[in-house]
Amino acid sequence: MDVQILFGAEEIKQIYEKTLTAKKLDIVCLASKYSEVIGDYFDKRYAPQLFGSKIITREILPDNPENRGDAKTKDGTKNQVRFIKIIKPSESDLLLFDSKAVLISYNQKAPFALVISDLAIVTNLENQFEGLWGKRN
Repeated sequence: MDVQILFGAEEIKQIYEKTLTAKKLDIVCLASKYSEVIGDYFDKRYAPQLFGSKIITREILPDNPENRGDAKTKDGTKNQVRFIKIIKPSESDLLLFDSKAVLISYNQKAPFALVISDLAIVTNLENQFEGLWGKRN
């Protein structure tokens, strides 16, 4: 199957765990209230493993003082960060790794992850990521 929907916080955490075996990971993280769904998992467990690993990351984050400060603590060669101005808040993330695209909704009433392995859609989202990445700010 080229699309899979995983419901709930535990399933979202499992998807994040799968990224820890990737060689590279591209992220568009627009969520700011993710802890209301997955608790301190991201900050206490996942982020230290990810950024302490050999995985090459590129993150696109909302442009705010907190994210800019956090970016300064990362290895700018292995863990690169770019920023975008947010017009409308969106409690969602996009992960691109291992020929997969994962859209995560941190909807507090019904959080889910949409895992896409359809090559046409994954390629489309990779191209969109590259377009965002190319806009320096």
